Amino acid sequence: MTGANILKIRLIGQMVAITATGQNILPAGARRTRGLLAILALSNRKPVMRQRLTELLWSKRPTDLARASLRQEIHRLLDALQPFGTEIIDIGRHTLTLKPDLTSVDVEDIYARGLDALDKTAEPDEMLVIDLNGIDPAFDLWLQNQRARFSRHLEHLMKSELANQNDPTRILIPTPSLNGKGPLSGEGPHDTPTARTGSLHTPPNTPLSPGRIPWKDRAPALETLRRLSDPLEIGQRPQKAGSDSPLSSPLQKVRSLSLALMPIEPKDPSLTALADEVGSLLNILFVGSDAFTLVVPRPSHEDQNATADWIENLRAKNIDFLCTGVLHAGTEGTREHAILLLRLIDVQNGGEMIWTVRAVLPSDTRQNPGHAAPLLAGAVLSSQWAAVLRHARYLLKCSIQTLAPDQLAARALVTLLQANHHALHEAENLLKFAEWLGPTQPLVAIARAVTEMTRAGAFLQSDYAEGVARALAAAQHAAVLSQHNISRNFLLAFVYCHIPGYADTAEALLSAFKSNGEDRDQAWFAPYRALQALLALLNGRQETARNLLKNYRMSGNAQPLSVAIDPCAILYLFLADLHQEASRIGRMVSALYPQLPSALVYHLVVLTTEENDTERADILARLSTLDPTLTIRRVMAAHPYLPAAARAKLAAALRLTGLPE
Repeated sequence: MTGANILKIRLIGQMVAITATGQNILPAGARRTRGLLAILALSNRKPVMRQRLTELLWSKRPTDLARASLRQEIHRLLDALQPFGTEIIDIGRHTLTLKPDLTSVDVEDIYARGLDALDKTAEPDEMLVIDLNGIDPAFDLWLQNQRARFSRHLEHLMKSELANQNDPTRILIPTPSLNGKGPLSGEGPHDTPTARTGSLHTPPNTPLSPGRIPWKDRAPALETLRRLSDPLEIGQRPQKAGSDSPLSSPLQKVRSLSLALMPIEPKDPSLTALADEVGSLLNILFVGSDAFTLVVPRPSHEDQNATADWIENLRAKNIDFLCTGVLHAGTEGTREHAILLLRLIDVQNGGEMIWTVRAVLPSDTRQNPGHAAPLLAGAVLSSQWAAVLRHARYLLKCSIQTLAPDQLAARALVTLLQANHHALHEAENLLKFAEWLGPTQPLVAIARAVTEMTRAGAFLQSDYAEGVARALAAAQHAAVLSQHNISRNFLLAFVYCHIPGYADTAEALLSAFKSNGEDRDQAWFAPYRALQALLALLNGRQETARNLLKNYRMSGNAQPLSVAIDPCAILYLFLADLHQEASRIGRMVSALYPQLPSALVYHLVVLTTEENDTERADILARLSTLDPTLTIRRVMAAHPYLPAAARAKLAAALRLTGLPE
């Protein structure tokens, strides 16, 4: 900021406008006022049409109302900028312009001056204006484009630096900064992160962020950064500049996972036509997946009879996964059904079967094959996550500097499934890295939404509404980036289920997975059944919820949202008065996620229906040790979407648990 500047606008991270005295003059609650200034600040000092501003900030309002709202926001902004309001912003009849003379903008400086500007910019690894998500759908889309543009620019700067292999002091490695905050954005008792050898955790004052290290002084920090960011590097000798070390070569582009889909094999000649139709539906669903490059093999009859040799042939062609299916006739109850058995094989790692589904197709599927589509959609999504998480577990052995954005996101998801504070912290850091390098990767946005919903639903932050808003923005971003991937429907449905008044929207999105013919005892279908049960509870269909939850089986870390869904299943069972089933699932979930507050809280709620003081005291002690600041008020704040009767029932049970008010 030059001597003539009286206002410094910072858009990276939380938006602020700092005066020469260090005061932030932007009003805290006026999000559209700040949004208006953000649009002007990112317009390269060019005039912005009033019509454009109304389209971005009030896209759902009639034109006249939108114009009136804009006039009000202009007055609020000028008031906030007093006494220099009209000297900072040029107010024209049809346009508004942020004048260049008295202000500086951090993003503008980086666009103009490149890496030198990063020395004076705080937290360049943060997204732009992270506090303005959800103002308006049009604004969200505009903001996503601005973030993508800025991230591409930073990546270009980073790669330009990395390309100079003869000067190791000019290498830039982006490292998410901790801001001196804890794993959950400074919430609760976890504000002080612990430095751990061999993880992404660093002490809060360790100057490893590129925004905190002057470029001339970066070289001494590189070896420390490399050692702290990857356990495999501990104890290994530093590699020389010019070798294949990620510190001396640009990040490599990796290929997406490939999937070979075999034709469905009918066990009965009468099922041949149906097998072809089911195979066609699976092809369509897999093609829409951003997780795979789909390969349709044409094996000979001899190849099919020599499975081992054929898998070896696929491995030689760099195919990662193989999906096979068998269709046969069977009887369920008193009716005959076609039964589909799907298998997913990890071709590159010994031909191991990693996922299997036995799905009972609706009885009228022979006449109407499309009726099997919802069931197949769930199966495809389940297999997609099985492959992504399987691959991500192998990535745990790799240095993070060698990973592409989608691989970083996959690694964040599998880390998240560990369901503890350190894992959430590490997943957050991986996601910041991924968002910086690949803001337009669908899996990155999906992983962000999953992380935010997991964090909010587990009572790991005090502002539940803010967490849900961030999850919604990420889910909407993923939906824009991935028009055909069915995971976007499920993820959006999951988020909307937890927003008051949006149950109908969630139900419409979940209709792609709604099937009456599924085998209810299948764990792979648990996430979809849990959401359907929640929607039934929200709409007062108690008996429907009970039928959906009977014989419920946990997803058991098979889905990225398992950490969020499995504990909630305990609550849904409790609200549906299935207390015995709730106790069974509660004991399983609390054992599977012993460090997750939501798992222990809901198990504690169910224990109030039993005469088991010893177990209740044990769970309460574990919960108090895990988070001594957790209160009934914070738990209830995470359930604004529940009907009044359900909220009252939950509150009454919580008062019996021994948790503080």
